[in-house]
Amino acid sequence: MIGRLLGRRAILSDREQDLRAREQELLDRLAGALERFGGDVDADDLRRFREAREQLAGLFLLVVAGEFNSGKSSFINALLGERVLPEGVTPTTDRINRLHYGDEASESLVEAFLLDRTYPADVLREITVVDTPGTNAIIRRHEELTRDFIPRADLVLFVTSADRPFTESERGFLEQIREWGKKIVFVVNKIDILGTAEERSQVIEFVRQHAAALLGETPRLFAVSARDAQAARAESSEPRWAASGFEEMETYLVRTLDQEERIRLKLLNPLNVGLRLASRYKDVAFERLKLLAQDIETIQNIDRQLAAFHDEMVRDVEPRLARLDVLLGDMERRGHRFFEETLRIGRIRTLMDSEGVRRAFEREVIGDTPAQVEAETGRVIDWIVERNLKAWQDVSGYIERRQIERHREGIVGEVGGSFTYNRQALLESIGRVAREVVGSYDRESEARAIANDVQGTFATTALAQAGALGLGTLVVTVLTGAVADVTGLLLATALAVGGFYVIPRKRRQAQKDFARRVAELRLKLREGLTRQVHLEISQSADRINEAIGPYRRFVQSTQQELTDARGALVAAEDSLLRLKTEIERR
Repeated sequence: MIGRLLGRRAILSDREQDLRAREQELLDRLAGALERFGGDVDADDLRRFREAREQLAGLFLLVVAGEFNSGKSSFINALLGERVLPEGVTPTTDRINRLHYGDEASESLVEAFLLDRTYPADVLREITVVDTPGTNAIIRRHEELTRDFIPRADLVLFVTSADRPFTESERGFLEQIREWGKKIVFVVNKIDILGTAEERSQVIEFVRQHAAALLGETPRLFAVSARDAQAARAESSEPRWAASGFEEMETYLVRTLDQEERIRLKLLNPLNVGLRLASRYKDVAFERLKLLAQDIETIQNIDRQLAAFHDEMVRDVEPRLARLDVLLGDMERRGHRFFEETLRIGRIRTLMDSEGVRRAFEREVIGDTPAQVEAETGRVIDWIVERNLKAWQDVSGYIERRQIERHREGIVGEVGGSFTYNRQALLESIGRVAREVVGSYDRESEARAIANDVQGTFATTALAQAGALGLGTLVVTVLTGAVADVTGLLLATALAVGGFYVIPRKRRQAQKDFARRVAELRLKLREGLTRQVHLEISQSADRINEAIGPYRRFVQSTQQELTDARGALVAAEDSLLRLKTEIERR
């Protein structure tokens, strides 16, 4: 019987100690890789990982699991040889019962749902046995406790009842156990309720086939009657003990599950937990990197829009400036004709009337050119203002569409944590800034500011004192100065000194001076408007880049962090897999 099991503490060989040390190092590296996720690693995952690492140095942990009323407690009592745990047809285990060896029976509450019991059974000298609440019971908290404890197990004894073997709910629970990489041994309990050997064979084969399909390998399976085993112990009945099926179970625990096998399973337990977490968060990192690829595309699209804004402004301003050149060119040609026709010997009397010449010049040469220049300049300024506004509208509309698309990203809810919150908040902040800029954009104020800047271009000339005047008035002032030297007293003095020979020279001088002034005017207008175009390009780009700055930095830094974290997880997973293969081949 199992009561004959000799108690002896496990002594690790040098190789086993080396394996444990290497495993501990790899698990520490994995812990470091998980830390790269900050607070986004699930708290339960971290706790389970910590418990599995701690369990590496503890006794072999045998966890007994199964559905409510499958006979788990009675099975453990039969294993221990005494009725240590309560049994019944209603849920009797409402917390985790962890059984250790002790010189006498005792119990103490370690946590809210974890009860430590001691009992002087030899089997507990090397094995800690855990009784878990039944799954599929009406009290769902019981099932949660069991699911939560499974990752700590070195070996799971899954107890199913012969009268309802391998139910659909058991299948679902077993799939979760399998995800943690646990070794599972099946126990078909209550085999005594089946009347014939054929019925027993059918049930055993049914469980074996379904378990093999689920696990991908034929599992070890024992058919027992915990009730007969307890009665056999009480009656010291060898026939009944043999009929209970516990003899084979005892042989497995004592001989097959020997020290070397227990150490192997002990080493594999935290490895499998670590592999599961490495795989999970490697996938999380990959999914986040895929999401960040969309964020990178968002930033690149905004950058492309800014580049297009720049190119369009630079390209489209030239034909608008060309229309100013046409206006000034027409006026320049009229001016040359005016000087040719006016500055002649035959028009001496006219030339002596300086005021009349000035009025004729303004009427015939300048005409409505200042108003046309001012209007055309205004149209250029309005175009600058509208293009600047459109740049913000494009960004705002794009961000709004991007936010709508983001709500369709189902993976966001799965990866969760501060990662999702931060990128969502930062993207929303860009959209908010863009909307505020568009909503508060004052076209008239912007146009007035640009016009003042263009007009201010002339402040560097001798017209600084006219800075408060309109652009049209400035144009008139610049151009009428071209006739100052050929009218009035200046011309009379010139005639008195140099005779009529001075008139052709003065005509050429006036034409040259007029051409120079028109060229200066053309240059100043071009410089002023071109400077404003580039200023608006720069200011819009700066404002938009300032708005997306936190988002851009988040994406770039997070991408690097996730790339590094995923690389560390891949390396840790690869090392753990190699160590697992080495341990499994022992």
